[in-house]
Amino acid sequence: MQPGSMIGGRYQLVDVVAEGGLSTVWQGVARSSEVFARPVAIKVMKRAFSTVGGPYLSMFLEEARIGARLQHANVIQVLDFIVEATPSGPTYCLVMEWVDGIDLRTMLRVEKQLGRKLSWALIATIGLRILRGLAAAHERRLPDNTVSPVIHRDVSPQNILLALNGDIKLADFGMARARDRIAEHTAPGFVKGTLSYMAPEILTGNPATPISDLFSLACTLWEALAGQRLFHAKGDAQVVEQIRRCEIPPLTDRRADVPAPLAAAIHRALAKDPAERFVSARQMAHQIGEILREDSWGDADVLIGTAVAEARIAQGNLPAAKAPVPDPE
Repeated sequence: MQPGSMIGGRYQLVDVVAEGGLSTVWQGVARSSEVFARPVAIKVMKRAFSTVGGPYLSMFLEEARIGARLQHANVIQVLDFIVEATPSGPTYCLVMEWVDGIDLRTMLRVEKQLGRKLSWALIATIGLRILRGLAAAHERRLPDNTVSPVIHRDVSPQNILLALNGDIKLADFGMARARDRIAEHTAPGFVKGTLSYMAPEILTGNPATPISDLFSLACTLWEALAGQRLFHAKGDAQVVEQIRRCEIPPLTDRRADVPAPLAAAIHRALAKDPAERFVSARQMAHQIGEILREDSWGDADVLIGTAVAEARIAQGNLPAAKAPVPDPE
């Protein structure tokens, strides 16, 4: 596919914005007439992984299925799913809303290179809004009013998007599992999710739960505040062992300005025993919301948008990251 190509007769590819092992994300434009053009993101699955019945295609289809039904201001909206016929076989494309901003992983890298840290209130606000998105996913109901939780399974910095207008969105439900699924598509031994942010119970063979998502978000918030990854080692085996031990360094030792109640909330969500964590994303969101209410730090949307704009400007003046671009799938 080339810039200018049309997908489904109405989506035009503009430029590649992320390249991963399984898929490519394009900035695109939705065109329904000569005068209407809406920016969109188009995730195109690489044909090598699109074998019908394979786990990777199942994950891609899962993201489309879940995204079409999950509507929330803090969740990336899935707008369309296209199967484009080509001489070499079908090409699967997921059309999503376009977020003009930066992902949290890149934001943290930029801040670190500048020798700065984001304010604790800004990070708490990010956590609060992602928790609201998770609450919508975890509390999803079917048309018959049956509760059918959607578990994200990969809450990590690269999947949190920050927009210039102050929006905060949780992306990539490709690894999600909803209880109304007909079958589990995960192949034996195929672990889903970004390793450093996995809850310890998953690595001991237990299924992911909504409470596992809270652990992953708490890992992300701990990292954003402390300026270093919570579980990090040279090899995966060492990371797994760190997570299984789940020894959490006191956050206030790394960041003295973090309010004690916020540090306590993050540490609670990082408890090794899931029963000692918050019972739901909504409960954790309520507690962080109460902490933020006690501190007047201005208009959150304006401050987030300003931080995003500054990071994007700085990003253009900094050396490229040594790590590869996060896999958009």
